[in-house]
Amino acid sequence: MNLSRKHKENTMKKILFGIIALILVVGGAGFAWYKVSYGGGTYYVQITKDGKEQQDTANGQKYTRYLYQMNSYKKDGKEKKVEFTADHNLRKEAYLELTVNSVKGVTSWEEVKKAEVPKEALKKINSNS
Repeated sequence: MNLSRKHKENTMKKILFGIIALILVVGGAGFAWYKVSYGGGTYYVQITKDGKEQQDTANGQKYTRYLYQMNSYKKDGKEKKVEFTADHNLRKEAYLELTVNSVKGVTSWEEVKKAEVPKEALKKINSNS
């Protein structure tokens, strides 16, 4: 009887371990998918001119987007050409922090203070403006 109880305990441990392993695999796959789809490197730019105005229509509504094409820089100064849009002209002289996905390009941007731009990126931005 004692042997049967140990066998049941071992079986329960194996099942529990299998469930935990499955959860970890599914969670890891989900995280990897998220990083590939939405994650990316951080780059910095400075807006020096107005975006190129583009008219478009979606669901019967006309709207205007402003296209920006420029060089951006990682914190180590590495350069990357980027393209992104905004629903309004961005403030000239503003510094932006971009999230750049290797597949989707720029997935997000936000204005930051000059002091928040890493030194190497700022050097490159200033030397190219």
